[in-house]
Amino acid sequence: MAYFPMFIEIENKNCLVVGGGAVALRKVQVLLDFGAKVFVVAPEFLPELCALENQGVRLYPRPFCEEDLTGCMLVVAATDDAALNHRVAECARQLHIPVNAVDQIEDCSFIFPSYVREKNLVGAFSSGGNSPVMTQYLKKEMAKVLTPELGNANEYLGSLRDSVKVQVDAQTDRKKLYREVLARLLSDIEAGGDGSSLSEEER
Repeated sequence: MAYFPMFIEIENKNCLVVGGGAVALRKVQVLLDFGAKVFVVAPEFLPELCALENQGVRLYPRPFCEEDLTGCMLVVAATDDAALNHRVAECARQLHIPVNAVDQIEDCSFIFPSYVREKNLVGAFSSGGNSPVMTQYLKKEMAKVLTPELGNANEYLGSLRDSVKVQVDAQTDRKKLYREVLARLLSDIEAGGDGSSLSEEER
């Protein structure tokens, strides 16, 4: 089954991870990478998870209960107990909360893609749960293309949007202008620049 590639904003949104092991740790780190407020529930936690409390992760050392889902934007069931993961997923579905149950594709309403991120520029890959090896391969290859310089260029293009909207009326003209600026940024990157801006001459 192919999953619809929808990007959602989770910065400062409540996200629950059930589980305290290595898999839960990886999911927590991904959620933190996108600015989520992460809550973790498990009887015990890896020391690496405990260390993330200084990044705002809140740990609750106890078994999962349905009330943990209150106010959550999404949920991850990442325990080594398939029955518990299924229960978490069922509870989340009843409340219409997106849920990922690790390695239990039938209990997932969303999956974690492999991704490459440079600032706000993100490229992500999904195999529909068929092959993590394939998505990791694509991630490695995309990292050669989606460089920090492209991340800088994306930020620079974003910084132009407000002034371009005011100064250029037609949408087709705005697209043409953005393409021209992008071409100049790419040329600058190829010449060894960092893609963060254009010189006065290039403008």
